[in-house]
Amino acid sequence: VNGADSKSILDIAKTLRRNQKNDAPLLVIYSLVGNDVCNGHPNTLDDMTTVEEMHANVLNGLTYLDTILPKGSHVLTTGLANGSVLYQLLHDRIHPFGRVGTPFTYKDIYTYLSCLQISPCNGWLTSNDTLRALTTQRAVELSDVVRNVTFTYLAQNFDVAYMDFPFEQVFQAWIAQGGEPWQLLESVDGFHTNQYGNAGLSDAYWSWLQKNKPQWLPPLNPHNADIERVFKDQGGY
Repeated sequence: VNGADSKSILDIAKTLRRNQKNDAPLLVIYSLVGNDVCNGHPNTLDDMTTVEEMHANVLNGLTYLDTILPKGSHVLTTGLANGSVLYQLLHDRIHPFGRVGTPFTYKDIYTYLSCLQISPCNGWLTSNDTLRALTTQRAVELSDVVRNVTFTYLAQNFDVAYMDFPFEQVFQAWIAQGGEPWQLLESVDGFHTNQYGNAGLSDAYWSWLQKNKPQWLPPLNPHNADIERVFKDQGGY
């Protein structure tokens, strides 16, 4: 889910409906990425999710999933992303809006958004080294909470696994193809991954599952050839 933190996901999760007795098991990825530490408030540290809140929220989330997922399902949780790389990769590059007229950088854009109190992440999108470090520290602490709750919750209807958010793996794979990490970030907001980055994340999750939980992956759809025959050059989607 894009745009959720560990509290809001509790309501969003209720849009998932399954018949526990008759539906096939699901593979669920619980990955909140960064909104528990990202906000646009001037006192951004005070508005981040605390360790105690994170523990309660993740526990409530897994407990709810246990009431709706068919038996035999799988849940993969991840830690938060290390968003400090955003400033590191982009701060001195020219923002698209600054390519015409007076040039200005992502650092300038981040400062402007923060001044307007509409920054998506005051803690990471800032020239304040100390604030970025404190935000990363909180993200690490919250990731530890996700890991601990994942392995201590005794689910009745699914098994679990945890992986660190694979930013570094995605960047290294892109570099190996001749790219530069900044190319995986959305150029206008300078905050989210773009479609290339999203594809890299999907590859990272899939590779992790193939290596660590191959039994979680379902067999190939026997009707793939029929789908491709009907949809032809659409790629079978």
